Amino acid sequence: MGVSGGYQAARRGPSMCPGGEEKALDIVMPLIQKVAARDSHGNPCVAKAGTGASGHYIKMIHNGIEHGMMSALAEAWQIMSIGLKMTYDEIGDVFASWNEEGELRGTFLVAIGAEICRQKNDRGKHVLSIVQDKVVQDVDGTEGTGIWSQTEAVRLHVPAPTLTTAHFIRLASAFRADRKHVKEAFGGHFQVEAWTEAEGDKKAVLESLRKAVYAAFLASFVEGLNIVDQANKEHRWSIDYSAVVQIWRNGCIIKADYITDILADIFKNPQADIDLLHNERVAEELSRAFQPLKETVTKGVQHNSVIPSLSATLEFLKYSTNTILPTQFYEAQLDYFGKHMFDLKSEPAGKPETGKHHFEWKLA
Repeated sequence: MGVSGGYQAARRGPSMCPGGEEKALDIVMPLIQKVAARDSHGNPCVAKAGTGASGHYIKMIHNGIEHGMMSALAEAWQIMSIGLKMTYDEIGDVFASWNEEGELRGTFLVAIGAEICRQKNDRGKHVLSIVQDKVVQDVDGTEGTGIWSQTEAVRLHVPAPTLTTAHFIRLASAFRADRKHVKEAFGGHFQVEAWTEAEGDKKAVLESLRKAVYAAFLASFVEGLNIVDQANKEHRWSIDYSAVVQIWRNGCIIKADYITDILADIFKNPQADIDLLHNERVAEELSRAFQPLKETVTKGVQHNSVIPSLSATLEFLKYSTNTILPTQFYEAQLDYFGKHMFDLKSEPAGKPETGKHHFEWKLA
């Protein structure tokens, strides 16, 4: 059984994701329903996820989704802190407002983000200001689920760039001493700059940033559930996705009311397509957030803002919705030096299988 919520959930009630045989689950469910977190309607955030090891697996991918969301929010925090020259208290107020209404309402990470920005120690200093910029849990062995999530995405051939890029910055951040050495080798570093041109229109910039964060959050769910879907097909766990949404309603790190409302509406149909990019509602949500995301990433690139998950989300949307990719040239290169074959544009899209054609680009 996967359990989420951190150490504080031991007192307040965790989100619990059990998997296994029906008879065994029937025995333990009355007990774990009593200790689980409750949603806004008083329903326990625990349900039968599926058979076999599905509970553990879903919790593992939960953590992959969590990493994508955390990175996107951290990137937004630095944009506000350095890019817009906002104080920690001002950023805390923005996060609090984001958590009250709109697409980021009722989001655990946004809510604690407001608290983190405002928290001061007994000397009146913001605690956040003394925290080093390194995440070490993947390296020191205390956190393996993020690594496994990325491994599974690659193994199952699922594009999950928002999650994967979030993991890479975690790894880079852990080696702060090495980054200092690299900084010296480069004669400084690519300075993260203030968004000076945004000073006169900060409200609009913050609104675009909010929607950009939402796009990355929703993309994290899309990518994570696609990984789960492929594993479910492989292991035949018979995962109940409506149950998974209920599990994620409260008590877990990826709690996001607006997003789970969308997912609940989709998965109330047992025959729903798990690939949410095929869903009109999700497509509408991401399409609406695309331009603000693009504007945010564009400004970030111009000013050297560190925005791996936000920019990866933008690229994910671009190549997932496009049928004119640069891989056309890529495929020709593969055929040139390796005789890897290709399909013709005049043929149906087909499955991801070896092409039927080869061109002798250069006589051997």
